[in-house]
Amino acid sequence: MKRILLILRMRLVLSFLFFIFSSPLFSQIMMGSHHLHQHDEKCGALHLEQKQAAELGIYGTPEYFESWMQGKIQEQAAGTSMRTLQEVRTIPVVVHIIHNGTPIGEGANIPLSQIQSQIRTLNEDFRRQNADAANTPTEFLPIAADAMLEFVLARQDPQGLPTTGINRIEGFKDIYDPSDASLISSLALWPPEEYLNVWVVPLNAPFIGYASFPVAPQLPGLNFQPSLRERDGVTIDYRYFGSGGNAVSSARGRTLTHEIGHFLGLRHIWGDAQNLNEGCDVDDFVTDTPNQQRPTSGCPTSLRASCGSRDMIENYMDYSADPCMNLFTQGQVERMNVVLASSERRASLINNRATLFPENIPALNLSLTSIIEPNDFFCENPTVPQIQVRNLGSTAINSVFLAVRVNSVNLYNQTIPLNLPLGESAILTLNPVTLNESSDNTFEVEILQLNGESAAQNASPTIISSTPSLQPKINLPYQYASGDINNLWRVVNPDQGITWTPINVNLDGSIQEAIYINNYENEEFGALDYFISPQFDLTGLTNAQLTFDIAHAPYNEEGFEDRLWVVVTTDCGSTVSLFNSIYQREGVEMQTAPPQREEYFPTSDNEFRKEVVNLSEYAGQANVRVALVGINGYGNNIFLKNIRISPTEEFNYNLRVNDLLSPGPIVDGTHQSEILELENTGNLPISTFLISRQLNNAQPVTFLGQGSLIPPGETVQVSLPRATLLERTNRLRFVVSRPNYDQNPDSPSDLNRFVIRNADSIPSPWRQYFNTSPLAPWQTINPENNQASFGVINLSSVNNEPQGALELRNMAPNNSYWLGSPLFDLSRTPTASILFDKAYSHEGGNPRLRILLSTNGGSSYEHVLSSQIGDEMASVPGTSGVNPNNRGDFERQFVDLTPFAGRGGDNVRVAFVIDQVTAATNPVFLDNIELFFTSTPEPVIPGQGSAKIYPNPASDVFNIAFNLESFEDVNIQFISMSGQIIHDVIYPSTLNQTYSFGTQLLSKGVFIVKIRSNSVNDTKRLIIK
Repeated sequence: MKRILLILRMRLVLSFLFFIFSSPLFSQIMMGSHHLHQHDEKCGALHLEQKQAAELGIYGTPEYFESWMQGKIQEQAAGTSMRTLQEVRTIPVVVHIIHNGTPIGEGANIPLSQIQSQIRTLNEDFRRQNADAANTPTEFLPIAADAMLEFVLARQDPQGLPTTGINRIEGFKDIYDPSDASLISSLALWPPEEYLNVWVVPLNAPFIGYASFPVAPQLPGLNFQPSLRERDGVTIDYRYFGSGGNAVSSARGRTLTHEIGHFLGLRHIWGDAQNLNEGCDVDDFVTDTPNQQRPTSGCPTSLRASCGSRDMIENYMDYSADPCMNLFTQGQVERMNVVLASSERRASLINNRATLFPENIPALNLSLTSIIEPNDFFCENPTVPQIQVRNLGSTAINSVFLAVRVNSVNLYNQTIPLNLPLGESAILTLNPVTLNESSDNTFEVEILQLNGESAAQNASPTIISSTPSLQPKINLPYQYASGDINNLWRVVNPDQGITWTPINVNLDGSIQEAIYINNYENEEFGALDYFISPQFDLTGLTNAQLTFDIAHAPYNEEGFEDRLWVVVTTDCGSTVSLFNSIYQREGVEMQTAPPQREEYFPTSDNEFRKEVVNLSEYAGQANVRVALVGINGYGNNIFLKNIRISPTEEFNYNLRVNDLLSPGPIVDGTHQSEILELENTGNLPISTFLISRQLNNAQPVTFLGQGSLIPPGETVQVSLPRATLLERTNRLRFVVSRPNYDQNPDSPSDLNRFVIRNADSIPSPWRQYFNTSPLAPWQTINPENNQASFGVINLSSVNNEPQGALELRNMAPNNSYWLGSPLFDLSRTPTASILFDKAYSHEGGNPRLRILLSTNGGSSYEHVLSSQIGDEMASVPGTSGVNPNNRGDFERQFVDLTPFAGRGGDNVRVAFVIDQVTAATNPVFLDNIELFFTSTPEPVIPGQGSAKIYPNPASDVFNIAFNLESFEDVNIQFISMSGQIIHDVIYPSTLNQTYSFGTQLLSKGVFIVKIRSNSVNDTKRLIIK
């Protein structure tokens, strides 16, 4: 019942901005089929609204909020003095810069100037002091409004100390998305009752910002939390925050203007119509903003009237480009005034203490911030305590005198010298203590003196304590056993709600114990629950490994996604920081069973997937613990079993891309897909993986592969939607990664292939002598590295005629070398063959010459016409090489194409491929490649420019063979001795054809055969027996 109610309560309460992409961001491959999902919207306002609406129930719906809003507007109009609304109100802002460790000014750690530009833009926009206010259309000038709001960087922090209002924090990810909202705020949050929290982070495209929406106060008598306060604020991608610095060139800081509009109760100007064709009927609940059918993209230069009146594309709550925005309306300001007067965590922002510089700072105020060690856990005796302190007083602290107690027994007093000015923190390391190993302890530190004087005047509490207990230790390898959750592992449940619990599940008729967390019923969104292992020692171990089996069916509704993280701690578990996460699963990456709206319980072992977490990063560390952290996202149950910690890496996911099967290295571009061969080279079955493809210098496109299990050692063919090749040599790069979403830092498998797109064709039959350069329309390529392949060399001339041949030399191992013909047509002949000359001497190794045929323009070369390896390739004995000027070193070879002649043979090309070479492989020479419309290994070939009749005399069949320099139309006549013309036919496009005739057309005797063409004028005698 719970999930049904959640769905019914979902409404818009959070808003997102998206960066527009015109190309696909993500695609899916289902082992041969594909599904393209393209983010082309600028705002995903429905993406996070489910989470907050589910938390708020009816109080988070637009209907409830707007009902409250309209009533407040009427009250405000009737009762609020104009003087109050005309006063400038100030809101304190804290900017949390979440970066990944780069110096200030680099990447997400943006410079001060960029922050200052953003605050300046906010003040100009909300006070209507923006220079481009002059661009507001005349008809909108009467309603363009000054919101009487100013924003300042906070001047005092939550503890009342001076601050710049800028908080720089190193995050735990390189990039974030809106589902990370709770995790981002866990890194940095100042009380949202006093500060407008703005998180500046690297956001995952297409998101560039989002904000929490205000809610109406709850009805009297209902004790209901309006929203999760830790997410209350605005998050902006650092590239769209302010201008200059590390912002994109088009940014002017209006992403934050727009998002603060949402934060203060404004909706999109077109009303967020889900069906844009009905946008004119959907309202933004502001009377002076004209109805608008859909969001604006870019900055239109012509007037647009989508609902019968001019669209207000200049409004900050549209999706126009930054340079096109320039106003809020009076009605929008009226809504913001209501929110700032009455909405929780909005009214308290106005002119509060954070807008003022701090005063009356106590002289003596050393805060005991936290006990770092021993906190809740300790792993060995003696243990070395550490505590963190911060000076909140105006007097610098130069020494502190502490008392250290265990179980109310004073162990020692210790003086620690300091140099701690106002606002600074320090970690104090104390003398070792011995704790009780058989029961819990109370560890206590008290400040006795500061700067040599009594601590009685200290403004903060002078005592801090913890209750550490000795943690169990295990030897490796370790396999989780029944009952270990109570004896060895620790469950930490901060919200004291639903958490990790043992459960028996029936899998394929067998009862097995698992550990699970019931997120289906867990109402605490974002709740963190820790399942922490016993301590173990990695001293002397280099590649330990954690493995476990997971089963999870996501809740079948967008936005409901749970997470499972693995965090490693080397301080006995005293600090389990998400910053130290080495494994992160969420949504589809955690899924092992189809999404469902019912509560999930696995019924088969096949629903579990083995997860592998390598611990080599922590080699040599003692007191290591791993924590499996469940993060509730209103999803579904998560099950774990077969938890194992091994001293070496026992399991691995590894998927290798072996080859590109289609298109071939020389292709006409008509292929329908790209086909890759993948091989599972790990020792676990794989069902999902990522493939990225990059064509030339374009941005890579990433595909998700899903399908049947690929067992270890097996190969599979995967089909991708084709990329459009350019009509030249193209580079295709494929990278296969994340098999079964594996996150271990193994190198992904990549494959580079160079492909020529060429659709040139030649008439059939044909011949290629290679007497001159260039090779065209023939093509040659080294697909692996695009190095030199076959090339034309000059030979000694014959009768002053230039001679040449093809040469392949300087070959490299693990490379292949291709010579491809143009496209040609065999559909008009029942027989065909190729003859060619080859010269090669074999010096060792196993070089291979194959002749391949494609019937689809080069999309694939599935037909092997001939294959010669090693000695089989040799045309002469010995290893000293061949002399291409010596025709005796060449041998003539025959390849039959008859199986591919006739119907379906209209788009044929052949390729000569040499591979399996070494750097020492002797050069290979090819010459005089000729296509015949016969299948005779030793055809009758007349002299150049002539024809020959054979057999003559003939009894059943006779043939006329030609050997012309170029294609000619040939007239053949049979004339009897009486002068009668019996046969008179023109044979078009004759080159090297052999025409066959039956003698039944002729009587026995002697006939005259006349052959006429542009170059032939011949008369021959034919005898029929």
